[in-house]
Amino acid sequence: MSDLGTLRDRLTHVLETRSAELKVAGAVVAVSVGGERVAVAHGSANLNTGQPFTTDTGFLLGSVTKVLVTTALLRLVERGAVDLDAPARRYVPEFTLADPDAAAAVTVRMLVNHTNGIDSDGLCPTPVRGRDASRSYTEHLPRMGVLFEPGTYLHYTNPGFVLAGRILEEQTGLPFELAIERELFEPCGMADATGVQTQAFLRRTAIGAYTDPETGALRATPRFTLGESLAGGGSTLIVTVDDLMAFGRMHLSGGIAPNGARVLSTEWVDAMRTPTFDLGLPQGPPMGLGWWLFPVAGTTAPWHGGGSPNGVSSFGILPEHDAVIASFATGGGRAVMNDLLHVAAVEELTGRSVTAPIDVTPTPAHDAVAGEYRAFQTRIVAEKDGDALVLTRHSEPYDEDHAAQSLAYATGMTDPVPLPYRGVAPGQYAPADADESALGGFYGRMGLVAAVPADGARRAGLHTGFRYYPKTA
Repeated sequence: MSDLGTLRDRLTHVLETRSAELKVAGAVVAVSVGGERVAVAHGSANLNTGQPFTTDTGFLLGSVTKVLVTTALLRLVERGAVDLDAPARRYVPEFTLADPDAAAAVTVRMLVNHTNGIDSDGLCPTPVRGRDASRSYTEHLPRMGVLFEPGTYLHYTNPGFVLAGRILEEQTGLPFELAIERELFEPCGMADATGVQTQAFLRRTAIGAYTDPETGALRATPRFTLGESLAGGGSTLIVTVDDLMAFGRMHLSGGIAPNGARVLSTEWVDAMRTPTFDLGLPQGPPMGLGWWLFPVAGTTAPWHGGGSPNGVSSFGILPEHDAVIASFATGGGRAVMNDLLHVAAVEELTGRSVTAPIDVTPTPAHDAVAGEYRAFQTRIVAEKDGDALVLTRHSEPYDEDHAAQSLAYATGMTDPVPLPYRGVAPGQYAPADADESALGGFYGRMGLVAAVPADGARRAGLHTGFRYYPKTA
């Protein structure tokens, strides 16, 4: 491992030399190793006001929230208030699905390891705010199906974590933002973390940015957050990198926070980092509880990413190197910037290169992959073009509210554009213009697409971005 001064120089170099090229408006990154910390910020946190990004600027955490929710939920499990293997609706009585038997089969564990199969990934209703927001989400679930038999496969689950958040609410008697504060922020010493959006007015807080498709200029996001109904899945929490350093160090210290408080037992900290399901796919690493367990640079990095309206966060720990890494970026290349920062940190800390998770071998697309695939609001049309595979993603919103939320999440998206993919291994495809080195990053490997065969519990489909899209015909 290099010293942190060398790491600071490398992170600063990435931010200063790649931001303009990637159209990144602003970013922040921090790394903690043992008792030492380095943090670097660059660019603008708010294009409307010209506020600069600083290392104490708050930002929306997005789906990294899922690791925090899992940690808080396991505190209830440790106290005996919740049984991980009990039916979820024991604790959320209103929970059901279009298939009541499938709903009955969903356990609490399946909520936090992405194996429940509930088909409502992008749902985020906005009309209800405050104490009843999460409950308003569950009111839509009786109209939702499942993509596979619960517990048999893996599909990224926002609804699972909304339900986990509902369990926190039901067991504590508090609305989500107060439950997560009491169960996690306070004992962890996350002094600036909040689940109350109006707190953003009281501190430096970043807002998203996107690239105007007509002018190419960077613009401020038109909406700060997604709806409060998705709070458990990641729509409302605001943190600083120091908050994430405290949370990560707690996990590296066997559940003891930097302030000396015992937050979670070592047993449950270890359980979060123990694989519970493994797809055996490079774009879908083994899943623990809350954490994705990424093999990278000769070690395993428990990691999670997160999106907010035109912002992206990235957070992970390297237990073998006693390190925490956290970053956030806005603008057109926000995901790529997060990967560049994390790869730089991982390489400096491990002394090894980050490489693609597969041996890239040109492979013609298979005829059987052509067809149509669908999960909730996303329809993917796959067509063969010589040896290449061309994918066109169509967004078909659930309702007008969902359409508005989808537009706010990634402003500037144009009409569906066919994107060519090249075969890089049997059953594996990568964006045709993706550099091989980019496939090794956390977000980069999520861009890989796998063609998965049918089995007794599911149809043939595509798996990409942690999501499973069954073939419709």
